[in-house]
Amino acid sequence: MLKKTITYENPFTEEEVTEEHYFHISKADLVEMEMEEHGVKYVKDGETLTGMQAKLQRIVDSEDGKAIMTEIKDIIRRAYGRKDGDSFRKSSVIWEEFASTEAFSQLLFELCTDAGAAAEFMNGVVPSNLEKIAGDIRAQAEKAQADGAQTPMGPRPAVAQRSIAETKADRDKKIASATSNNPVTLTQAEVVEMDSSDLQTGLAAGRFKLA
Repeated sequence: MLKKTITYENPFTEEEVTEEHYFHISKADLVEMEMEEHGVKYVKDGETLTGMQAKLQRIVDSEDGKAIMTEIKDIIRRAYGRKDGDSFRKSSVIWEEFASTEAFSQLLFELCTDAGAAAEFMNGVVPSNLEKIAGDIRAQAEKAQADGAQTPMGPRPAVAQRSIAETKADRDKKIASATSNNPVTLTQAEVVEMDSSDLQTGLAAGRFKLA
């Protein structure tokens, strides 16, 4: 988690104001971000990057100021929250309130005009093991796709399909009834299918765990 001190001038009083704001990209956020960009590839210095790494590197190399600003703003949006004791709360309301402030304007200006500040911010909000997490997510997604493929002899028999459907119904019921005392470990396929807000709420409450 990054605690960022932001200093700006109040446009109404012209007084200098200094505030502290908090930013953090959780594993749940990374899962969502990586799956959104799953399949994106970009070659850099002979190395093939994929997912979020590919997207970010391609934007940086393009030197497209508008694209860079859009991506930085999106990362700020995903990372911003409010520290509440041992909890870190995020919501659309919390984000919209911050996005309308001079503190946000100052932060966006700083990150878009100072490469060093942008790098420091990214290193502070993104887990240091991003590459490993992204690799695990891609591997699990590819495995889920392979497991869902047709058999070598063609489509699965109707009996097998009914069995799978029944199993999925039972699984959906188990996920819906999950509690912090009886959490459910989600598969990568279930993470992809689940609504992102439901996923983050469930992870934060301890109802869900990631495989």
